[in-house]
Amino acid sequence: MNTSIKGISPTKAILLCINSIIGAGLFINPSSLTRIAGPYGFLGYMLGALLILPIILCIAELAKIHPVAGGLYVYSKTYIGRWAGFLSAWAYFVGKTVSAALLMHKFVQFFQARVYFLQDTPVLLIDIGIILFFTLLNIGGVSIGGNITYFFSALKASPVLATFAIGFFLFDSKNFQEVVSFQDVCSSLPIAVFALLGFEVICSIGNQIHDAKNNIKRVILTSFFIVVAINTIFQTVIFGVVGYDLIEAQEPILVLGLKAFASIPWIGSLLNGLVFASIVGGFFSLLTSNCWNLHTIANNNHLPGKLFLTKCNRNNVPWVSLLIEASIAIFILSITTNQVPLQNMSVVSQIVSFSIAVFAAFYAVTSKAAQELPLWAPLLALLSCCFLFGIAGYKVATSGVSIPFIVLFFVGCIAAAVQHRIASSKN
Repeated sequence: MNTSIKGISPTKAILLCINSIIGAGLFINPSSLTRIAGPYGFLGYMLGALLILPIILCIAELAKIHPVAGGLYVYSKTYIGRWAGFLSAWAYFVGKTVSAALLMHKFVQFFQARVYFLQDTPVLLIDIGIILFFTLLNIGGVSIGGNITYFFSALKASPVLATFAIGFFLFDSKNFQEVVSFQDVCSSLPIAVFALLGFEVICSIGNQIHDAKNNIKRVILTSFFIVVAINTIFQTVIFGVVGYDLIEAQEPILVLGLKAFASIPWIGSLLNGLVFASIVGGFFSLLTSNCWNLHTIANNNHLPGKLFLTKCNRNNVPWVSLLIEASIAIFILSITTNQVPLQNMSVVSQIVSFSIAVFAAFYAVTSKAAQELPLWAPLLALLSCCFLFGIAGYKVATSGVSIPFIVLFFVGCIAAAVQHRIASSKN
């Protein structure tokens, strides 16, 4: 991935990592978590954190050993082989593309509800139009970086801090009287985990962190625990104020704001607007960064048409890879625009990528390359991956979107197999 960030201090790296993890999931999850786990949706974050902690320990250790650009692709390729590197990078690319598609669709829902002449327009048509608009913006040289990143971070932080402040005054413990089953809490895991992923982004620029060998593991773990705390408190507070009204809330922050400021409704609308403005920033940032994962796959001769797929324009934008990413996002939304299946698709893909990286960590431990990582860490991480893959995979399968999603995933694998055969025949 091409980046202009130079010499990142550990403190700044932690802030960057937190900003990468905290995204739209925090703001769009309250309704789904309440629908599934009632008052105890916050336990989904705590249990999800326990499940993915072994995965994070493995990837953080690999990042410490290999503080280089490339992240998951490099780890998998180094310890397992080229095919593992491809599968890890391709699954990660698909998962992040699904995330980007979901972010844009949530913004479109917000946008369409407030623009009268668009309310009869098919939502998929608006999705396509806005995805293409931002794609063309990026190809034209517009990107999110520098001070704009801090601006969108501030937009994101404002509703979170406001929620905590409102909760201090209006929290009602009576909302937590109902008892739910542990099975319901487990069912919320893919949704909760969706909002806890993103720590791996810092691995892609590990070579730029000051004294990365000593700092990058601490950066990943510190930022992860901070995010878990924020997400858990946020879900607890918003349910403590709003209660079961969250179930039907398409825009949870708006419902919270209107309840807290019933006589000043514009405050709730403002907080809600800040949420969706930050979602746009998150979508654009993800769109413009994730295309470099496809560029990396092609540049390492995993896909046919390397010279075409790696083309960059004068603005150093891999425009072909970006257009393919946008096309996949549109395809995903043509399958479903339902939040929960989209989150499960994203989790399934990213867990595939993490599973391969965990296998890489296992090989690193057994080969004595990762001497500070105990063997139980990759073994527990593999169990966590299997459990999360099973839950999320089951939900994808039962949502009616499994076949086109599997076709999408294996199209890339088939293309890679064709490229491998072509390269082998030349040798």
